[in-house]
Parts: sequence; structure tokens; C-alpha cells
Amino acid sequence: MDVRERGMTLLEVLLAVTVLTLGLFASAALQLRGLQAVEGARREGQALQLAQGMLERVRAAEAIETGEEAAWQLRLTQVLGGAAQGRMNLAGGVLVLDVDWPGMGEGRQSLSVQGRVLP
Repeated sequence: MDVRERGMTLLEVLLAVTVLTLGLFASAALQLRGLQAVEGARREGQALQLAQGMLERVRAAEAIETGEEAAWQLRLTQVLGGAAQGRMNLAGGVLVLDVDWPGMGEGRQSLSVQGRVLP
């Protein structure tokens, strides 16, 4: 009499569950890296907006007004974190704004914006 077994053995089930688990872990790691990239891009966009806004304020006033740099520094730390730093240098009619803030992990991110300011 020919008896055929139906179903899966315990070893086959364990192997399938292991493969599925590894796939889920890889998917979760990929999702986490994607979220970190989005957060980094968001913070870079905020830094760029703050630097461009400061450049436009200086252009409108045609000079760096008293307290303007301190207010800009405060805004940087509020938006990008307490370790964020901003530097301004106005020389020869060109304003250079450097922004430096903590990146994801242990690194730091930075950007520089420059533009002409009429004397």
C-alpha cells in the first residue's frame, strides 16, 4: 500500500519562519535608514531656510543690525538643536553664512550660503 504524507515537516516550517524573519529584519533596517535620511534632509532644509532668511534680512536692511546675529543664533539652536552654530562674515559686499549642526549619529552637518549685499 502506497502511503503519501501530506503537509510540511517541522524542519521545513522552522526554515520558512527563519527566512521570513530575516526578510522582515532587512525590511525594518531599510525602513529605519530611510527615516534617518528623511530626517537629515528635513534638518538640512531648515538650516538652509534659516540662512537664506538671514541673508534676505541683511539685504533688506543693507547692514547687519545690532542683535540680529544673536537672534539668528538663538533661532538656529531652537530649530536645529542646542549644539547648532552659525557664523556670519560680511566683507567686500559679500555676506557668508555658515551653519553647523549635529547630524545623525556622531557626525556633524554643515552648509554655507553667500550672497551680495549692497553697501
